[in-house]
Amino acid sequence: MEPIITSKNATEISKNPSRTSHGKKILLIFFLTLAVLLPSAILIELSIHHGRNPTTNTTHPNPSPHSIINETCTKTLYPSLCFNTLSSIPASVRVTTTQNILEISINETVKSVQSSRSNISTLFTHQDLISHEKNALNDCMEMMDQTHYELGQAVKEIQNFSDLTGFFHQFYGELKTLLSAAMTNENTCIEGISDVEEANPETQKGLKVYLQNLLNPISKMISNCLAIVKHMESFSPGQKMMITRTPSDGFPLWMTARDRKLMEIVPEIRPNVIVASDGSGDYRSINEAVRMAPNMSINRYVIKIKAGVYKENVEISREKANIMLVGDGMDSTVITGCKNFFDGFSTFNSATLTVIGNRFLARDLTIINTSGPEKHQAVALRVTSDSAFYKCNFTSYQDTLYAHSLRQFYSRCTIQGTIDFIFGNAAAVFQNCLILVRKPNPDQKNMITAQGREDPNQNTGISLQNCIIKAAPDLVEAGTGIFFTFLGRPWRNFSRTIVMKSYLGDLIHPQGWHEWNQYSTLDTVEYIEYMNVGPGSDTRGRVAWGWYNRNISEEIAKQFTVGKFLHGADDWLESTGFPFF
Repeated sequence: MEPIITSKNATEISKNPSRTSHGKKILLIFFLTLAVLLPSAILIELSIHHGRNPTTNTTHPNPSPHSIINETCTKTLYPSLCFNTLSSIPASVRVTTTQNILEISINETVKSVQSSRSNISTLFTHQDLISHEKNALNDCMEMMDQTHYELGQAVKEIQNFSDLTGFFHQFYGELKTLLSAAMTNENTCIEGISDVEEANPETQKGLKVYLQNLLNPISKMISNCLAIVKHMESFSPGQKMMITRTPSDGFPLWMTARDRKLMEIVPEIRPNVIVASDGSGDYRSINEAVRMAPNMSINRYVIKIKAGVYKENVEISREKANIMLVGDGMDSTVITGCKNFFDGFSTFNSATLTVIGNRFLARDLTIINTSGPEKHQAVALRVTSDSAFYKCNFTSYQDTLYAHSLRQFYSRCTIQGTIDFIFGNAAAVFQNCLILVRKPNPDQKNMITAQGREDPNQNTGISLQNCIIKAAPDLVEAGTGIFFTFLGRPWRNFSRTIVMKSYLGDLIHPQGWHEWNQYSTLDTVEYIEYMNVGPGSDTRGRVAWGWYNRNISEEIAKQFTVGKFLHGADDWLESTGFPFF
């Protein structure tokens, strides 16, 4: 994520309207004809491939494969790609439902991911790659693996789902979560290479363009899968809607009873192991305790971290599921790291704490990236899993908290930073949190959020609910009027952020939000403010973007609360006992 410099001028590309009206009409007729004929041609090919007559009556109780494919593909954003993807279906494969089409589409996407990963791996044979490029390509390899895993999980969801259960809402929510995360990974790869090329223009080797050509088709295939899920939702007959209840202590429905006890305000936690820097525990380092934890545990594994400062970059890898870190308090247990983009690390891999393992919990500790504002991107926490945090402090300057993907919940936490310091494309809810805006570098603007939703069917976004947003002490001392502070800027075309029932200090610029022309247009981003208070909550001078909204109903606002927005799938969050509402 690039820093904000007030002196930077955006370059606008002008269009030359040199075509005549007659020429426009000819082109319009040509493209309309092509749009009509192309799907028909592909359908004929599909019908021949399956040994069927394309003119078969599609009103028959058992519709033909090509009629199902036609109905499904026309609902996607990239219909030609959809038809092309499904043209390779073997004649032996029965296509009788949209669910069949979805599974086939995901499996075809998996093949493209495997092929692209192989192509990326060959790039390492280039001897002239600089370290920044190698780091970025390593991130791409990790993202390809993550995409492969998430698509595989989606296929398992489809294969294990039975119409008899009737919980369609739960089923679709899980699919959209996994597909949204998988789609985010390709963008993360390209973003990393883009950062390298911008910082090192003299060493550009066209890697960004190459990766875009390689990965953009995968993103579009996943987009089509998301559209198919949405289409399936629209005609699910007699579906049992999962009751989204809100427990008395406020958590959504995806946490167990035992986890709930672990997250009570006055918990009685019996740890599996204890980490103490003075040698009084089972381990001296957090990484050692994590490494010795069981792989893919179905039970909660609690690591108690005694008071002290732990200078280590901690990673909870994918195989370390159900891990919980418990500190002695936000001011007592501190984990620090200093990786940053300026010193050669990618934004993606600069985090002091990286969480990939699923169902991760943490409470009563502080995570700091000590790099300082002059080192630019320096992440304190990066999360790529279903995770929850209670009474934790995340501190850095630029890019403090990377809510990368999947579902995340933050309760009574403190987040401190300057530029884009809450960013990513997870479905993330921040409830009762303290958000402190720090003093940036000279000539920089503060951006609290940078949400990266890139497709209208992704179920992602950032929701700030009952939070306090104000200036940190260093910004107060410097003067809040010297540095402009905005609630956020759109990292991608469908960026989505809501700020509701929160206190906004006087540091918030009257416009509220800031454009980001490099990454997005403003006619599709979705920004909402609802029932906020404080001197910075006056919306009369806000931006006039098409999807900016300051007048919504309570029912719409509820869609961004924990029970609705985190798409409760398996009750794990409810069990933590973290207070939420």
